[in-house]
Amino acid sequence: MDPTQDATEDASQPPASAGARTLRTLTVVHPTIEPPRVLDVGAALVGRDPGPGGLELVDSRRASRRHARLTVSEGALACAVADLGSRNGTTVDGVPVGPVAVPVRPGAVLRFGDTLAVYDAVDLAPGFPDPALTLGSSPARARAEALADRVAPTLLPVLIHGPTGAGKERLSQRIHARSGRGGKLVPVNCGAISGTLVASELFGHVRGAFSGAGTSRPGLFVAAEKGTLFLDEIGELPLDLQPNLLRAIQENRIRPVGSDRDKPVDVRYVTATHRDLRRLEAEGRFRADLYARLAGLTIALPGLCDRRGEILPLFRQFLGEGPGGGLPPLSTGAAEALLRHDWPHNVRELKFAAEQIRLFAGGLQAIPVELLPESVRRRPAPPLAEVAPEMAPEPAPAGRSDAPDRETLEALLQTHGGNVARVARALGKHRQQVYRWLRARRLDPAAFRADD
Repeated sequence: MDPTQDATEDASQPPASAGARTLRTLTVVHPTIEPPRVLDVGAALVGRDPGPGGLELVDSRRASRRHARLTVSEGALACAVADLGSRNGTTVDGVPVGPVAVPVRPGAVLRFGDTLAVYDAVDLAPGFPDPALTLGSSPARARAEALADRVAPTLLPVLIHGPTGAGKERLSQRIHARSGRGGKLVPVNCGAISGTLVASELFGHVRGAFSGAGTSRPGLFVAAEKGTLFLDEIGELPLDLQPNLLRAIQENRIRPVGSDRDKPVDVRYVTATHRDLRRLEAEGRFRADLYARLAGLTIALPGLCDRRGEILPLFRQFLGEGPGGGLPPLSTGAAEALLRHDWPHNVRELKFAAEQIRLFAGGLQAIPVELLPESVRRRPAPPLAEVAPEMAPEPAPAGRSDAPDRETLEALLQTHGGNVARVARALGKHRQQVYRWLRARRLDPAAFRADD
């Protein structure tokens, strides 16, 4: 059996439903930034001169003519990569790859010599339009934008789900811009308004409705008339105010605080949250009927850790903003560290990192990894010399043809600080299987753990 095919099938996800499609891409992001390349099912060579149907690395002096082989199997989100005896090696998330193919999961960072690329894959529902993959985009964001464009001209309520800082408000702006509605987009952060003032902010109030209400105020619903009301962090809306919002959505009417009369409104609703509303519903903190009204269509917008193809384009954009633009390029080590960081605070954290580097990067030939914020730096990857072309894999222990060699296991233990669970996830294997391989190679995970 072809080892590349074997590794891919082992790392595959459950088969997609009938009629669904999987979009798989490889995006070169360093030293140049290129649009994502769609990968077809089958094998493709990667290199400076890969031949017909191959993936050419157009700006890599350290890439071999035929550097590596990528293999995509039908029905699998993961692909597989094997090094073809390249001069400067291939790595996946900093771990050297040898001639035996290893699984590559969506979001993995591949290095061919000094060229960095991101592999990604998303499932598309039956009938889903082909997302527009543009320079600096990722399949996940392209899928979210395609959904936004499809639903924008309708009145269907949209719920955008994603972590804080992922760009949910920007997606709401896209929906409103393509809706054709003549009114404004009015954003309101439900988590930033005092609980005692939410009703007044949303529905307005009449003069004298409460202490300090010296004048009447129309409220945000009226401000969004014939436009779009964007309710950000809807999961933070107090439970006692949820019936009022439900009534407004159901009847297209609001009642200002202190008034005894309803007022009709014509509003399109887009909401967003980083919380699991289903869980809040089960805990009695979010009304099931309100959730049903808001989630006409749910659009998932994952964080940067699931959109790694966007990290370097965004970073370079932030790095060149303002006075003193035209800073030196990123070194390969710095670019790889940025790609492999999880960015828990998403785009905001990335922008702050770029602004910090701008303070010190003037006059350098290239931005080194040492200049990155400490939180972004990672344990250095094993040197590429460890995967020299002449290196032959050791015999697989216990008759397993898919077992990694000793050097690969050592590199994984070093990268993950001796954490066997993380090594198992990187290999797409069960932890007990990894323990068996380590015993067969006489490797002790404790020797790779940092001292407290």
